[in-house]
Amino acid sequence: MALFSCLYLGAGYVVAATFPDRQIDQPQAAVPFDVAESQTEQLTDPFYVLLIGSDSRKGTALYTGKPTDGSQVDQRSDIMTLMRVDPQTYQITLVTIPRDTQLVGSSAKINESLTGNDPMQVVAAVERLCGVEVDYYMMTTFAGFEGLVNALGGVVVDVPLTITVADPLTAMPVTVEEGDDQHLDGAQALVFVRARKEYVDYQDVFRQQNVRTLEEAMIEQVLDEDSGSDLAGAFDDLREFTETNIDLEAAAQLGFDFMKHRDEMVVYSCSGPYDGGENEFGMWVVPEDPETWAKLMSAVDAGEDPSGIVPLPVLEKQ
Repeated sequence: MALFSCLYLGAGYVVAATFPDRQIDQPQAAVPFDVAESQTEQLTDPFYVLLIGSDSRKGTALYTGKPTDGSQVDQRSDIMTLMRVDPQTYQITLVTIPRDTQLVGSSAKINESLTGNDPMQVVAAVERLCGVEVDYYMMTTFAGFEGLVNALGGVVVDVPLTITVADPLTAMPVTVEEGDDQHLDGAQALVFVRARKEYVDYQDVFRQQNVRTLEEAMIEQVLDEDSGSDLAGAFDDLREFTETNIDLEAAAQLGFDFMKHRDEMVVYSCSGPYDGGENEFGMWVVPEDPETWAKLMSAVDAGEDPSGIVPLPVLEKQ
């Protein structure tokens, strides 16, 4: 919700892959609504939403249209955050699905499940990995991400490292300065969650931490709005800048309830197993590690704090 926030995506290597077929629901039409007066049936039981960031270059200054260039024709899901929402306890849990995860019995990485341009294929792969039913997805692109952040008036986050990365929409360098409570516009937010090579070790782990930091900041920002009309506007922004199969009227009603109980809200954040290495083709892959995933998702599904199950590295600045 922004509660189903947003993401980004980085680059990777594509190989042929097949994933289980799933029937995709049609995305919601962009129709304004009134949160407080909506009569839509409410979401009451805990549920999962997969937040997906597409690395497609289409619509950006980086697009060449050449099939030989990465992310020009196909797209990958380099950002996958599995979000559990509990409407009864006002608890949200964010779980990173490392993009380089290689499922047992597959030669493909899980981010390749989007090469068929069907987000429900990504959902199916994540369900197989995590062992839970994922009812909903929300997907965005480079342009959609920037548009959403700008529509929300920017976002405030703690930035651990000064970063300069080219904005895919303009190909111009954008800098994000290190420091607490940095206000980022759409382009800066995209740089913040895109940066990977600036981190010497555990590059994608730190990038994914930044993604979850931004997602959490967006959730808290939206729920700090002073009125239901502001919250409704945020969900209208989601309709415009993301693709989703969730009923956004029901989600907005839930967001309104979370807003009224924001002092009770708890947000947990963690990553799935991320240790990996190069395979015989020189690609970085992360073995599935079913035992750790089972332990992690048992805690997540029970509404427990999973943050220590997969320890995260400490950033060592140069």
